[in-house]
Amino acid sequence: LAVPTELLQLEKEATFAPHMQSFGSAYRTGLLEAMSGTGVIRPEFRAPLDDLRDRLGLPEEATKKVFLEAVEEKMVPMVEFLATELERTMLTQQQLAQKKGKDFGEDMFKSGRGASGRLGIGAEGNIMTDCMNLVDFYVENDIAEEKEVGKKTVEKKVPAEEEGGEEKTVTEEVPVFETTYPITALGSECIEVEMAELLYRQFVVGGFTTQGPQGQRYEAAKATFGGILGLTSEKMEEIGGSIGETVYENFISNAMATKGQLDQQDMMFLANIQSKLGLTAEQGEKMLLDVQKKILNDEANALMGGEPSAADIKAYREKCNSMGLELGEDLELSKSYLTRMFETEVIPGLMNGEITVESAGLLTEIQESLGLTPEECEEIFEGILDKRASVVLTNIKAELLRGREENATDLIKKLVRFASFVDGELGLEVDEAAAYQIFNLYEKFDFSDEEESTVEASKNLLKVALGIS
Repeated sequence: LAVPTELLQLEKEATFAPHMQSFGSAYRTGLLEAMSGTGVIRPEFRAPLDDLRDRLGLPEEATKKVFLEAVEEKMVPMVEFLATELERTMLTQQQLAQKKGKDFGEDMFKSGRGASGRLGIGAEGNIMTDCMNLVDFYVENDIAEEKEVGKKTVEKKVPAEEEGGEEKTVTEEVPVFETTYPITALGSECIEVEMAELLYRQFVVGGFTTQGPQGQRYEAAKATFGGILGLTSEKMEEIGGSIGETVYENFISNAMATKGQLDQQDMMFLANIQSKLGLTAEQGEKMLLDVQKKILNDEANALMGGEPSAADIKAYREKCNSMGLELGEDLELSKSYLTRMFETEVIPGLMNGEITVESAGLLTEIQESLGLTPEECEEIFEGILDKRASVVLTNIKAELLRGREENATDLIKKLVRFASFVDGELGLEVDEAAAYQIFNLYEKFDFSDEEESTVEASKNLLKVALGIS
């Protein structure tokens, strides 16, 4: 071929088109024979193929295109098989028949169970071997390409012996490479985007749930498998993150349900999950925080959807605080929730005497724990006092009306205790006769165990509360 080219004084490039037209099919035949049944060109056949290309006078770029077409021809059935196998694990026989338009036989598994697992992710219908066959096919045929996409500056230490006895740090520019995939499943249009994402998700889950060397092999092949499918690195990261969220949520939910909070062993396990899913420390920390917030929000909704006790509210807020989470700022619980929580925990203590002026620090603790401002709590507490004082006053009047002064004793003391929080200003409406009847009864109480100044202060508070001048 070289002789007529020289005789006709043709440029080598001018012969490429006629050579491809005449000998392209012969090169393709040789290429397919070299691929044999496995679809992989073994290393010992590559040099002979290059020699055949040169002897036929074929351009490298054109023969590469022939090679990629042959690869695509072999790869498409492999991908379609993976998609079909995955569908078998996700759809019933009836759904498959409807989707494919043909009968798939009797469904031997009619339980209808979804994917399940210890951590809430399923890896049933394991197709990992077939996925790895596709990865091996791609890698062993050396299809992926490394392309320079830019440069970055790195620091480099220069040994002392090269710098006259002093070690130095210098900067230099180095190229940044990106792996590209000339043939992809999405590019070949043999599967849809949704199926590509499902296949990648299944592969990540399979790698996560497999231990030992095989699991490490799956982990190392994740990015390659995603690239072969045609997914971007951002989409792969998104899918990995969604799996991580499922794993995190299920594991943390189980741990918090049994132990209340995560211990060191739990955190080590989460760090292992983070490493397996290729998440950064920041992503893992954010995911942990998001899951904790979601779980605590769900607990708050369940708690406030019923009739929680003061002990329930206290346990919940202390649990949140132990995790370093603010109920309002971090969990974004509504003001109505926080107000109700405050009331639920405070009212029993106020009624049974646990919360007094002397123990008002309890109110501050609850206020700070719930993330309410002092002004908000003061307004809520005054509202509680006004309502409860009005009820107590009504009960006192009823007992006195029936002539049961002994039953009114504790109620009047409770009214005095309420008055002590607001200097007697309870906003009560009481007629003068009833006011004096209540006050005169209070003066008859036995105060022998109390200091005179304390008794006088209490009497003055009661006077203000009853509107007695």
